[in-house]
Amino acid sequence: MRLAAGIPAERIAEAMKFTTKMVFQTERSEQRRTISLEQLGRMARALECDLVYGLAPWHRSLEDRAMELVEQELWRKRYTGRKTGNKGTSGQGNKEVGESAG
Repeated sequence: MRLAAGIPAERIAEAMKFTTKMVFQTERSEQRRTISLEQLGRMARALECDLVYGLAPWHRSLEDRAMELVEQELWRKRYTGRKTGNKGTSGQGNKEVGESAG
């Protein structure tokens, strides 16, 4: 990344309070995939970049998973009359569908 941006190692070393040797070691650890997120974040800041860390599902999208959860919640509400994690606030507890308060 540093080379692509055309930024000299000395400038990165100064920003990271490293020696140039340490900058090269950090770059090698990135190439070897042994760099820590902390080191990668420091290097990103020295390059005046944001570090973006994320996960991408292999088998389904996050939108698909979100829809599954919504459908499960709707099914629960429809067939049990209950919401997940819902505890009554009136001190009377949760009421079953069709149960009156009186």
